[in-house]
Amino acid sequence: MRILFTAGGSPGNELIFKKLKNVHEFWFVDSDIERISSSIPLERKIEVPLVSSINYYKKIVEFCIEKKIQILVPGIDEELLRMHEAFSQTEDVKLFTPSKLFISNMLDKFICMSTLEKSDFPVPETTKLENIINVKYFPVILKPRYGRGSRGIHIISQAKELELYRDLKLLNKENYICQSFVVGQEYTVQILNCKKSRKQIIIPLKVFLKKGVTLTAEIDFDDDIIKLCKKIASSFNEDHVYNIQLIKSKDNNAIKIFEINPRFSTTTCMIAALGIDPFNVDLSKDEQSNLKKFQGLRLNRILTNNVR
Repeated sequence: MRILFTAGGSPGNELIFKKLKNVHEFWFVDSDIERISSSIPLERKIEVPLVSSINYYKKIVEFCIEKKIQILVPGIDEELLRMHEAFSQTEDVKLFTPSKLFISNMLDKFICMSTLEKSDFPVPETTKLENIINVKYFPVILKPRYGRGSRGIHIISQAKELELYRDLKLLNKENYICQSFVVGQEYTVQILNCKKSRKQIIIPLKVFLKKGVTLTAEIDFDDDIIKLCKKIASSFNEDHVYNIQLIKSKDNNAIKIFEINPRFSTTTCMIAALGIDPFNVDLSKDEQSNLKKFQGLRLNRILTNNVR
């Protein structure tokens, strides 16, 4: 397959290319191709405008036509819905994302939590910042209603502090939510789902170090997490890949889902590390039960120095 990734400098792309370069033809676009791994050949790196530019989508569409791209993998939250619009008139390029409705609901963290709660999936207590009069629990996590990469997140321990943040954010017309703070082990879980066969692959990663993106983590096929995530995948039955972030409580092992990223994430590369081709859409050759041998497989990201 001829596959194009946006967010070419995403740290997971180096591993995707390494594991699947003999199976697929890859290209990676970024507004700064210096951010793309040096292990990827220069001719496979394409410079594009910033995602906020009106010319960004035009450039992506033109490149897909020129190179006869078959699969486009968007990696930036802001572009997910716009890509569906940009490619609505062509069937030649498949967008490797869930549906527009799923994307829209999951990008909005308040709607995401409400949607999950209505389906009886466990989530932290969540409220809009303007409704903090209803907040009776502390500490809380204050986070943007829309956002990525752990940006703009604050841990608040007192009501007065929360009120000050509320006034500041409302003054700046910033849209925030509050979630109850859960002490425990964070997991980032890769969901690979085939809508037609209703088959899923679930890969939970126990997070040890995170700075915007996950830096150190290891595979942990926790039975409770696998069971819950299979229920979620079956309930929504969305094609392709998305990522669930959750915490397993230190006190009672209760699981709380605090976010769903409706796209290829920086840790989705671990699917390829297990020998699974995520672009084999029917998952006919892959079984969850065969993955136990990868228990404890560790992802460790380090900086490299390219001097030239």
